[in-house]
Amino acid sequence: MNFKLTIISLLICANLIGQNNLKKVDLNENFTFQKYSQEELNEYYFGLKRIKNSKVKYHFRFVQYGQIVDLESNNGIEFSGKLINEITESKPIKTDYGNDSEPTNYVFQLVELEKEKSTKIGQLILKEELYQIPTDTLINNWNFNWLHCGSIEFNYKTENNLNTAIYTCPWNQNDTINEVKPIKTILSQMNEVLLLKEKYSEFTSRLEKGKFYSKDGYMQMYIMTEKECQGWRKGKPIRDYKKSIKDTIDNYLEQKLNELIPNSTELNCYDNYNLTFSKKGKLKSMKVDMGFWERLSDKDYKKCKRILKKAFREIKLDFIDPKYEFTRELSFGQKGIYIYDNMVY
Repeated sequence: MNFKLTIISLLICANLIGQNNLKKVDLNENFTFQKYSQEELNEYYFGLKRIKNSKVKYHFRFVQYGQIVDLESNNGIEFSGKLINEITESKPIKTDYGNDSEPTNYVFQLVELEKEKSTKIGQLILKEELYQIPTDTLINNWNFNWLHCGSIEFNYKTENNLNTAIYTCPWNQNDTINEVKPIKTILSQMNEVLLLKEKYSEFTSRLEKGKFYSKDGYMQMYIMTEKECQGWRKGKPIRDYKKSIKDTIDNYLEQKLNELIPNSTELNCYDNYNLTFSKKGKLKSMKVDMGFWERLSDKDYKKCKRILKKAFREIKLDFIDPKYEFTRELSFGQKGIYIYDNMVY
């Protein structure tokens, strides 16, 4: 059985600010997270010196998807700080299995933080003694069972002591765990005082149009060109109509397919089939992300395709008028067949 990772895509259509104060650095296949620590990657790509080589007495660094906050102080009273906003740019590529994307470079921006605000966060870290909180694997009852929730990393230098702590999905941890409250407090304060979300939104508003971007390697964002935006706006009535009949179509297809193929969980079927329907609701094509020769030789794929085609001959969407061609994704799951609509409305 084959498996496919579904990448969620966001289409962005907005009036973008010019590409001011943004830098690019090409990705180096020899410098990846599989081979180097986050500290080493930050130094190589963004020019941030490693905490262990810092000359100041207190040096705190916070890393989350898309952002790095760096705070320094010689006396533990006044802090200076900077923020790096970053994102990975990708280019579309063709593979034997269909369309994909390939990361090519980082786009980033260095922002100097206000001294008063940097000092407030630096002093809070010292007051709460966050550098004493162990990494998540050493905290009792820390829940790691989250999918695509993300993580954060703290690096600390306090006088001559060095500490690193990683916390997986801290936002969803139970507050009854003693270590969770101070972590959530500092996250809340950094967002409130340093305006991290607002500064990241301003950063993405300066990105080049007509490009794919991702800050976590999972969710892709495409920023449309002005011409594409015009087409997007013109297509709103069509999208609105498709959205109005979406649930009716999805529920009907799912119900009928599970009735017609009651033993779907026993079949060794390829996970994902991309379906295209005509404006009259008839199945036009059924594709999978497989290579040409694999489609010719894979007996399970051929068997499942025959079963699906036979089922779709029994399925009629004549009770609804689609008006326009539409697509769906069919997936064989552990409890039956599922229908997904990946269209962005």
